[in-house]
Amino acid sequence: MYTSTRSQLNLHTHQISYLLYYSPPRTHNSFHHSSNQTGNSPSIQFTSPTIMSTSQTILELSDEKKTEDYISPVENKSNLQSLRMQEKIALQSIHKLMTKEMIQIDQWLSVLCKTFEDLAYPPLHRVLQATTYFNDELQMWYETTKHEINNDWSNFCDRLKQYALDRQMNPSTWNHSLSTNNDILSFEYLIGTKFIRYSGIGDAKDWLLQTMNQFKQCGLRRLEQLQAIPFLLVDTTYLWHVENIDLIVSFELFSKLFLQKFTCTPLQPQDIPYGDTDKTLSVVTGSSFTSHLQKTIADEIIKKPTYFRGSKDDVHDWLDKLEQRFKMVKWSDEQTLQYISIYLQDDAQRWWPQASSVIKTWSSFTEAVTHAFGSTEAQQLAFEQLKWYKQTLIKILLNIMIPLWNYLHVALQDPKTTDLFLLIARKVEDALSLTSPNNDIHPDHVTVNVATHSKPLTRPFIQQQSFRKFPQNTFQQLSGQQFRPNYPHTTRMEILLL
Repeated sequence: MYTSTRSQLNLHTHQISYLLYYSPPRTHNSFHHSSNQTGNSPSIQFTSPTIMSTSQTILELSDEKKTEDYISPVENKSNLQSLRMQEKIALQSIHKLMTKEMIQIDQWLSVLCKTFEDLAYPPLHRVLQATTYFNDELQMWYETTKHEINNDWSNFCDRLKQYALDRQMNPSTWNHSLSTNNDILSFEYLIGTKFIRYSGIGDAKDWLLQTMNQFKQCGLRRLEQLQAIPFLLVDTTYLWHVENIDLIVSFELFSKLFLQKFTCTPLQPQDIPYGDTDKTLSVVTGSSFTSHLQKTIADEIIKKPTYFRGSKDDVHDWLDKLEQRFKMVKWSDEQTLQYISIYLQDDAQRWWPQASSVIKTWSSFTEAVTHAFGSTEAQQLAFEQLKWYKQTLIKILLNIMIPLWNYLHVALQDPKTTDLFLLIARKVEDALSLTSPNNDIHPDHVTVNVATHSKPLTRPFIQQQSFRKFPQNTFQQLSGQQFRPNYPHTTRMEILLL
């Protein structure tokens, strides 16, 4: 009888019954090694049932282990799905925070915090998850403060409580128009999420009606609607708004100008006769180009008007140019008369306020302006203006010459001494030099006696050193007889002024 087996068991020390329920630990390699040895041994001619049972038991245990390893990920996935379902149910149980419920913001935040703690929700994701329960107002608030919050849950809770408290203390301040940068950002966010922007493509009238209905739903007033216009326009429409921003002072005026600019009545396909498609399209294109040209010329007429200054310009030529431009833009007589004051300057501008009270039509304006500046009345106006210039010049000359004449009146006095004579002589020369435009008038040109025109003023050549050789009384006698005529104080300058 064999005392050993392929598993190297000693049958003398192990009972068969024990081997049925126990097999020694063996590796897969040793099993194959033993099998190879057994297969190569020619002395073994039978297979023990006990050994086969042991081998089957080992294989079954190995298969069970492999089965357990394969089933484990499936169970983990099932558990994960179960946890996610529980998390979803817990998050959905939190109701949306409405405006009226902001009074109980502490209670709402406590429920939210407890839910996050029970679910072990990551702190970095709590702020973003909490914003999913916000209404439009709170969404705008979060957009303006999210950079300051920076995903900090405690900071988020504190700021939300402060916002709710401020809103409760001052409820009226949250319904006014834009005032701060945060309000502008909030307003822009509202426009971007609730409204459709217009770029010039599509039906302008339908877009405007849709926008007005959206304004009513959001509760925006007229002033806020006017402030929302720049956020609603893009591309070509925004550039048009910038060009006409000075004219848009109300939402009604914006609606009028907007419809005039972008409303058109396109030709329907069924209205185009068969075979005339190219011709009709060319007509529509030409009409569109003409309309655009008319608008361009109208803008040019208003921005760069052809001015009329009255008597300085030709009224007939000005009227011809003006009427040609008005015909190109197809303005009515009422429109031309409404903007006519822009084109008047100087005399024409002074004439218009009084004349506008009786001028009600364009034809009456042309007749009145032609009669005022294209006839003898214009010449009379020019003569009156020249007369006024002349009187103004004479007045200026009198204001200058009267003080000068007073100076001459004081200067022409009788000398009593030699020094006084020399002093007066210098004053006469200075006075004569002042009365001459070129400072070259000879003293003989001054007439001393206007009544007789008899004796011109002569001044003998006297050397200053010779005064010492003559007695003083002699010079006084000569000066008294020869140089003391009875002058009336009148000069040629006075005659010229008169």
